[in-house]
Amino acid sequence: MDSKKVERLLNMIQEDSHLDPQFIAAQLEVDEATVKATIKQLEQDGVIAGYHTMINWDAIEHGHVSAMVEVSVKLNQGISYQEVAELMYRYEEVETLHLMSGSYDFMLLTKPATMKEISAFVNQIAAIDEVTNTVTHIVMNRYKEHGVVYDDNAQIGNRLVVSQ
Repeated sequence: MDSKKVERLLNMIQEDSHLDPQFIAAQLEVDEATVKATIKQLEQDGVIAGYHTMINWDAIEHGHVSAMVEVSVKLNQGISYQEVAELMYRYEEVETLHLMSGSYDFMLLTKPATMKEISAFVNQIAAIDEVTNTVTHIVMNRYKEHGVVYDDNAQIGNRLVVSQ
């Protein structure tokens, strides 16, 4: 399959990983076996890194919030950003971790948890020797994520209560 069709295939399954290979084949004007073989190869090559279900946790009352944590580090001799990242992403609380340019080094998104659990987790991150500063931002409302608009949050002033 040519690179343009592979890119179209990737865009299609990124939007909906449940698309039927027969449907994809028709859209790309190739046979179904080619689509299946291409997807399998992309998985083996690590291009397709995984599949996940996106949950709108704000649609249910569960008392959990997420946090975005800015993490600044000072690399000690012989320590790399990769090694610091490995120390952080091993925590089960970490949903997403990115190395950033700008005024801080890493942006970390936590999995949904209670405020107390997030506080305890941020204290663990702050205790890493190379970490010099953290700034925690609580996600108060999600409007759009991974291209999906959460219609139930479209009301003006609909904000998540983070303290009682």
